[in-house]
Amino acid sequence: MELRHFRYFVAVAEELHFSRAAHKLSISQPPLSKHIQDIERRLGVSLLLRNRRRVELTDAGKLFLAEARAVLAQADHALDTGRRIALGEIGKLHIAFTATAAYTPLFPKSVLAFRQALPGVNLSLTYMTTEAILAGVSRGEVDLGLIRPSALIPLPDGVKAIPVVRDRLMLALHENRPMKVTGAVPLASLAQAPFILRPRGRGSSFYEQVYELCALAGFTPRLVQEANEGPTILSLVATDMGMSILPASLQAIQAPGVIWRKLSTRTGTLDSRVYLVHHASRPPTAQHARFIETVKFLLATEPH
Repeated sequence: MELRHFRYFVAVAEELHFSRAAHKLSISQPPLSKHIQDIERRLGVSLLLRNRRRVELTDAGKLFLAEARAVLAQADHALDTGRRIALGEIGKLHIAFTATAAYTPLFPKSVLAFRQALPGVNLSLTYMTTEAILAGVSRGEVDLGLIRPSALIPLPDGVKAIPVVRDRLMLALHENRPMKVTGAVPLASLAQAPFILRPRGRGSSFYEQVYELCALAGFTPRLVQEANEGPTILSLVATDMGMSILPASLQAIQAPGVIWRKLSTRTGTLDSRVYLVHHASRPPTAQHARFIETVKFLLATEPH
């Protein structure tokens, strides 16, 4: 049986009149009568009692009417679900982000706007390192990623990066460590300063840029304490154990006693860029495309 057979029967059962049902279905009466007979023959039971004056449902017909309506309702639901999937209104989206990228104002605004616009989408947010995000995007396990890549880490083949935030690098230090200079602090003047940073190596993509800048300024940071994440580093700076170089967006974290100073250097850039990465060669889902549209809209309408 096809869906049209269920529609034919429901129309006759609701009208209890073959001519009116045929008109409602935009077909002629003889084919409609034949379809109803075919349904009864297939089921092996009479669904309708017919005579020249009226049409009635049998007990079997009443039960079958409830089931036919349920089938048609489920079919309509399936079609509506398919349309909503195509429009990106339902489905799933997996976004991964690095710790420092999550503190940029764009990240929560984009997620909030996307969830408000598409509440039916199952949005999965996962913290990962830059290397893990790039590997996940490359393998198709992550739809989109927000990263702060180092120049030393090339993008895998097929992965496209969209620059979304330019974040200034700043010096975070305890208020008990006043700088002798006013205004921006020369990076080269920090050669002997105690630093709290993530150790070099795998998983330290953003911090590789810090090490590169210090090398260009003529020194290697003197580490007095190692820590892996920006919030942890800030909490250690608050103990006056040392200072650190972090993105300005981390000023959103309230660390008692920590002050922020601008940095200056003759070489290199003191900007940290946040990128939205995705796999360029795989057809994007509607949800994927809608999130990118949301980010681009916020970039065009709000300062970041």
